Amino acid sequence: MKSCLIYGGGGFIGSHLAEELLSHGYKVTVFDKLNFSQRNLLNVVDKIRIIEGDFNNIVDIRKSLDDIDYVFHLVSSTLPAGSNENPVYDAESNLISSLRLFRECTDRKIKKIIFLSSGGTVYGIPDSIPITEDHPTKPICSYGIIKKTIEDYLYLFHQLHNLDYNVFRLSNPYGERQNPYAAQGAIAVFLNKILKDEEIVIWGDGEVVRDYIYIKDAANALVTSITTDSPHKLFNLSAGIGYSLNQIIDVIKNVTGKTDVKIRYQEKRSFDVPVSVLDNSLIARELGWKPETSLNAGIEATYKYFVNADE
Repeated sequence: MKSCLIYGGGGFIGSHLAEELLSHGYKVTVFDKLNFSQRNLLNVVDKIRIIEGDFNNIVDIRKSLDDIDYVFHLVSSTLPAGSNENPVYDAESNLISSLRLFRECTDRKIKKIIFLSSGGTVYGIPDSIPITEDHPTKPICSYGIIKKTIEDYLYLFHQLHNLDYNVFRLSNPYGERQNPYAAQGAIAVFLNKILKDEEIVIWGDGEVVRDYIYIKDAANALVTSITTDSPHKLFNLSAGIGYSLNQIIDVIKNVTGKTDVKIRYQEKRSFDVPVSVLDNSLIARELGWKPETSLNAGIEATYKYFVNADE
């Protein structure tokens, strides 16, 4: 049985990835910070190995890599919204730690490392829509710059040390277990606000367009990459369809049946790209993957989860 290690496996994306890996017969180890909440892993906690540690501590990293075949790197200590405030911390905690990990993976002869990048930030303001993988990368926040730099170092380690890898530039994931109180994740935030009859705050006029992908579809794509041998190493991971925030609210109204939604529009933020829709034709062609869940069905599943979680 092949063994997979998920750095950041206790989070929203990581927990769904752990479930998907188990369903495909992989042995799963989850690495997350000290004393992290295991709530997201309740469905699988008795089927996986859990390691608590510090991603910035090389000793913890070395211990976690024992008997591992494949590594998923989902860790990020910053968010796009706050990364420009302290780019030094962003680089030290994310870039430097990633380089140490790549060195250890090389020394351990890890079969493949899969890195989760950011389709919403590495491209910057797009020249054309949908955005293909060969679109120029001009990130306008430190978060995107660091993600792109990590991608480049993975390519370098592949060239110098033959470290196999895949990079997935993820669009905007949503679904069950997403934190509705975080600084990102519009669908979860909006659903939670509507359920609590609270005001929704939107930065700008609500016409910012994003590409939203249901989390179970995204997790399936990540697992598919383990056994796929393609000359292409970098893929957009998206649903490939753009929706404005105002359109998202309309879908949520339809799903929840709540039409009296309180919305307050505020001045737009400088780091928000106006439009980001990722072309997913390359991943469909090379990995044979495509998203299975419509936006309406995904939001309905997420809504049901939040309703049950509040009971």
